[in-house]
Amino acid sequence: MDEKVFKRRIMALLNIITPDNYDAVSDDLIEWGNKSVKETDGRILRKLVQLLVEKTADERTWMKMYANLFLKLISKISNDVQDHSERSKSGGYLSGGSLVRKYLLQKCQEDFERGWKVDMPEAKQSEEFYDALAIKRRGLGLVELIGELYLLDVLTAHIIMSSLRRMLTNIETPEKEVLESMMKLLSTVGKKLDTLEHKTEVNLYFERIKSMTTNENLSSRIRLLLMNTIELRKRRWEVRHAEEAPKSIAQLHQDMEREKLAKQARSSSGRRNESNEHRGRRDIDARNIRREAAQSAGDLSNFGNLSRSKPSIG
Repeated sequence: MDEKVFKRRIMALLNIITPDNYDAVSDDLIEWGNKSVKETDGRILRKLVQLLVEKTADERTWMKMYANLFLKLISKISNDVQDHSERSKSGGYLSGGSLVRKYLLQKCQEDFERGWKVDMPEAKQSEEFYDALAIKRRGLGLVELIGELYLLDVLTAHIIMSSLRRMLTNIETPEKEVLESMMKLLSTVGKKLDTLEHKTEVNLYFERIKSMTTNENLSSRIRLLLMNTIELRKRRWEVRHAEEAPKSIAQLHQDMEREKLAKQARSSSGRRNESNEHRGRRDIDARNIRREAAQSAGDLSNFGNLSRSKPSIG
């Protein structure tokens, strides 16, 4: 099959996947990956993984959904899919989920090695500025994806530790892109990684991070972000304002329906309160009239002293 054809078909599926249609569309994507059973180089599956990594890095809103899609792909791809250029430790051809994991690691490492260093143009409304912004978004998106894959045990702690160790090698004149990537990775994996097993090495990382908070070679923004990362660890990796996961269309409809019902309830309550208030005022007025009438009827002081006035003659 021509590469342009299956690339276009795969991208069409990736462009429509949401939490609402996740099951159906992810099954279709796996079906595309399984077309590699007729190949010996895993060409279609490799391209599927590559496109999925790029799509995920560019759309961080759906990060957790895409990470789970990788996990599903690893668990569901047929073991009959093989790549004769990739060998397992036992000497056989890599196949199935192991092959997906291999392609995934290769793509992540390739893009991670490339980095995302970019000089942001001063003209913030220019095309160059938005292009630079997109490069930065994809760079941080890739780092976040790596973290999410670790949380799902797709990637090992060894890979994460090696990445952090490398990003913290230069603490005198580090590149801000490297530091931002390091902080994004730590904020994603910190809660799981910062355990007794890895405590010693994580402590070393934070000694380096602390030393950089006074590094005048770094911008005040970067130093503030470093201090925020230290503070995040002190809070045991609990984010103060946790980001809400994106809602599905069904959830949005449910929220709209609840808001509609709440609005109706408030409106009904308002009418009842207005009616009760009117009825209360009416009852008070009636009581006042009866009280005045009773007071007038009970006053006998002028009984018998009625004045007889002469009729006026017009």
